[in-house]
Amino acid sequence: MLVHHSASRGHSRPAFPSLTHPGVTERSLAAHLRAPLLLSLTALSACGGGELTLPSEGQPAEIIVARGNRQSGTTGEPLGDSLVVKVMDRFGNPVLGAEVTWTAEVGGSVSPATSVTAADGLAATERMLGATLGTYVTTAELRGVANDPEPAVFLATGVAARLALVVAPPAAATAGVPLSPQPALQLQDADGNDVAREGVIVTVQISSGEGELAGGTSATSNAAGRATFTDLAVRGSPGTRALAFTADGFASATAAVAVGVGAPAAIEPAAAVDQSAVVATAVPVLPAVLVRDADGNPLAGIPVTFRVTEGGGRLTGATPVTGTDGVATVGGWTLGQKVGANAVSAMLSGLDVSGSPVTFEATAMPGAVDAANSRLSASPAGITASSGSSRSTITVTARDAFDNAVPGAAVILAATGPGNALTQPGQPTGDDGTTAGSLSATTPGERVVSATIAGTPITESVTVVVSAGTPSAARSSATVPDGTAGQGTTIEIRLADAQGNEVAGSAGAIAVSVSGANSEGSVGVTDQGGGRYTAGYTPTKAGTDRVRVRVSGADVTGSPFSSDVGPGSADAGGSVAAVPACVDASDLPARITITAFDAFGNRITRGGDAFRLRVNEGAAITPSDEADGTYTADLELQVGIFRVDVTLDGAQVGNSPYQLVVPFPFSGC
Repeated sequence: MLVHHSASRGHSRPAFPSLTHPGVTERSLAAHLRAPLLLSLTALSACGGGELTLPSEGQPAEIIVARGNRQSGTTGEPLGDSLVVKVMDRFGNPVLGAEVTWTAEVGGSVSPATSVTAADGLAATERMLGATLGTYVTTAELRGVANDPEPAVFLATGVAARLALVVAPPAAATAGVPLSPQPALQLQDADGNDVAREGVIVTVQISSGEGELAGGTSATSNAAGRATFTDLAVRGSPGTRALAFTADGFASATAAVAVGVGAPAAIEPAAAVDQSAVVATAVPVLPAVLVRDADGNPLAGIPVTFRVTEGGGRLTGATPVTGTDGVATVGGWTLGQKVGANAVSAMLSGLDVSGSPVTFEATAMPGAVDAANSRLSASPAGITASSGSSRSTITVTARDAFDNAVPGAAVILAATGPGNALTQPGQPTGDDGTTAGSLSATTPGERVVSATIAGTPITESVTVVVSAGTPSAARSSATVPDGTAGQGTTIEIRLADAQGNEVAGSAGAIAVSVSGANSEGSVGVTDQGGGRYTAGYTPTKAGTDRVRVRVSGADVTGSPFSSDVGPGSADAGGSVAAVPACVDASDLPARITITAFDAFGNRITRGGDAFRLRVNEGAAITPSDEADGTYTADLELQVGIFRVDVTLDGAQVGNSPYQLVVPFPFSGC
């Protein structure tokens, strides 16, 4: 009976043992991963599941580490060498077409996550380390095959420093002959800055390929942090060797050397040398070169070094080896994050051949509009209400996720509030990623302006404050009441701009003057808030005043205004009484006439005031109210001398008290 097991196998994978424990190895990790499976198989057998059917010849039965284990790399970057496994059948033969599943068990990532073995049974992936220092685990599994073989386990160490090959070994060399040039390595930090540290031992070993190294296999850094080998050589049969340079605490460096192959004489491009792609994305055509000998024959097994020379992009598989067709293709080229020129060069390390270096160029284009990076501004941030004479320029700047200008993007503006005149940008964004519209408004208040670029609403908005415009005499108004002598007259003014909006804080634009019965001249104006203003004066003369109200130098509608000023309240001291000094008996009764005036000498022409008379301090006499400001009383008197008191509300009027004489008959006055 054939038993198949899925990746999950019905239960979760146990946690990894501590990676720092000295007893933990790749084999112990594989066994740890495999423990639940063995328990399941044991249980199955115990339940009478029958015998397991072993894979037949040519079927995957075992997966082992072929290359790339125990590397050190800089955190946040890919390892220098690929992780490679070999899949074999139960007789040890390589298996073609087996699917290998890769898993980044402890941080970081793998690419691809699934690969298929070639005719030699090999399959590979690239390992990207995470951001933390320490040990990283990668597993390679054959899923869904009989006997469920143990996964291959790779360990890698993430460090914060690295080795950099400043002089690479030659791409091709003769077996047993010291390499020329000899490799030299520089200690660097994670950002690529040289580290001046003396005494660091750098060792080299063959990480892939047959043969052995000869000469000195280690070098010690000098005071500048550089370690240079002197007589390193490679021995063995013809073929390509991968060399790994390592030092404690530093990410390793790798190089490839072809031993015993034909001498390279020329290198030329084998793929497009000029293309374009969006920033931070892979180019559509991978750079590739063709290596030939002096007779023009393609050479296999020649390592080629690709390097980024402009634009700050990133390469994967940067040291490929030529195939039987003489072509070497870089694993991947991701452009930098800034718009503009990017370049990669390809050369044969240590060899001066025709056509070297080959340069591949790519233009990085801006990405899609990014809502958070795009911007909006208004100038000026404050305008006055108008029909378009006062406006704010709204500038929109389109940016992608890496802050590159995005040209050719259509922009739509929107604004809150009433009475807006919003002019949309007349054209898409230019080469600098900007375009502009404008905003005006007929009513005061805050306007929040937003923008949508190429269908993407951007995060930023801008506020434009609209204030009332210049005061307009034609739209302003004034109210002038009639006045009363001795009482304040309050003039009310409503100040408005050309759109009829109330204008506050502009008392200086108003001028009020008074002429006529009361020539007051200019009158002060007080701001009452909300576009309401007052001016006041106290008239003393009865008559007609002319009140002129001007705004911004022009008369408001209806100016000058008429204010009819009436007399004030009757005043005892200002009022007068006509009391005859002598009345003949034949002329009796004696007529007393009182005329009312206010305190300012204005004649009162209405009645209703409480004048009283007393003769010789007798009983009070109420005169007749003539309703025109005069009061009369006829006194029937005998012969004699009389005191007449005339009062208003108890106060003596004019020259009161008066003396009135009625002489004896025939005596005469």
